[in-house]
Amino acid sequence: MNDSINYLEIGTRIRRQREQIGLTQEQLGEACDLSTSFVGHIERGSRKLSVESLFRIASVLGISADSLLFDRMEQETTLPPEIASFLKGSDPAKRSRFWRTVRILAGHIEEM
Repeated sequence: MNDSINYLEIGTRIRRQREQIGLTQEQLGEACDLSTSFVGHIERGSRKLSVESLFRIASVLGISADSLLFDRMEQETTLPPEIASFLKGSDPAKRSRFWRTVRILAGHIEEM
């Protein structure tokens, strides 16, 4: 069994999800308190990222750290049944739009 971490694959997954939800490297970096150049290095696999950075990136992208590390999505069973049934079997673009909307609403919850 190969126990080494493939940072290039992790970076590719980050870039794919970032682009899918319509964020630039700069926007992701700002949201995660990382420089744009460091985000670029992470996406190219030329720099290692800390566990803390991995979790911040996953949170901003609306996916689990597990999905970035191992290319697996979170189990929908951890979601409230109403949300899980809405997302069940949906395409990745719909899921990304859903989580992006949730993040936007969460960012403005105090204004509501």
